[in-house]
Amino acid sequence: MGAGTRLLGVVLGLAFAPAAVAQGWVPQRNVEFIVPGGAGGNLDAVARSVERLWQELKLVPVSSAVVNRPGGQQAVAYGYINQRAGDPHILGLATPVLLTSHLTGMLPLNYTDLTPIAFLLTDNYIFSVPVDSPIKTGKDFVEALKKRPDSLSIAVGSLTHRIAIGLVLHSANVDIKPVKIVALTSGTQATSVAGGHVDMVVTGLVQTLPHLESGKLRAIAVSSPKRMGGALASTPTWEELGYKRGTYQTWRGVVAAKGITSAQIAYWEGVLRQVTESEEFRKLAERNQWDVAFKGSAEMAKLIAAEYADTRSVMTYLGLIK
Repeated sequence: MGAGTRLLGVVLGLAFAPAAVAQGWVPQRNVEFIVPGGAGGNLDAVARSVERLWQELKLVPVSSAVVNRPGGQQAVAYGYINQRAGDPHILGLATPVLLTSHLTGMLPLNYTDLTPIAFLLTDNYIFSVPVDSPIKTGKDFVEALKKRPDSLSIAVGSLTHRIAIGLVLHSANVDIKPVKIVALTSGTQATSVAGGHVDMVVTGLVQTLPHLESGKLRAIAVSSPKRMGGALASTPTWEELGYKRGTYQTWRGVVAAKGITSAQIAYWEGVLRQVTESEEFRKLAERNQWDVAFKGSAEMAKLIAAEYADTRSVMTYLGLIK
């Protein structure tokens, strides 16, 4: 290729570069990443990891901040996002509570009132007791409740935690109504159990791991379909313990308000895909035992629709909705 041809290629490339940029979209101002829970919880940890990485990897050209908006079984956060119709600078972390809260009537919005951006990962629930608890195994815990349903208390942070333990108790024919279930704010459940104020806690590994490593809590079961690793390598699944309906996983995704454009959806989908594919995120996932399972906007919409139907069935079965 001659020098003149190369020069023409450079000139043409420069001429078309602004047009290519103009067809796309990038954020123009500060981005808010809304967490539907308090600081220090599992949701907060995921959101802060994602937001930190998109900045460190220089994927987003503007400033951004994680904003905690807890309350109302996540209704506060999703209501805030919904009020920003057409604004692609407001994102929110999505969880199955988006579905459960609507099914119970606590959240007037449905998943169809928000724009799915990306599905990031699945996570499991850990069931833990104080290290000096007389309860040694998950089976011990269930059998104690079978004999006397009001004898032990369980700390939960959301309806999905309640579903996770409810499935186990229902499969064991425990009378669920007298069971003492204590709803605590995100980030406080594990601390309350470690302090001896509650008998057992249902939460994710991010919140529980520091207490397991410090010797304050002892895991007695996990909700995963197979054994987990690391600090939980010796902890059986509920199914291993004989409770066939004990497998229950949660997920984390990202949503935005209605009315954003396809170019804006594609931009954020691309950013989040690169975050989950990064070595840094993979290391976080390995430590926290997240199952990274990135899916784009269209596939996430299909998954949520299917899960909404399944969740309605499970919640009806457990007597949480009519």
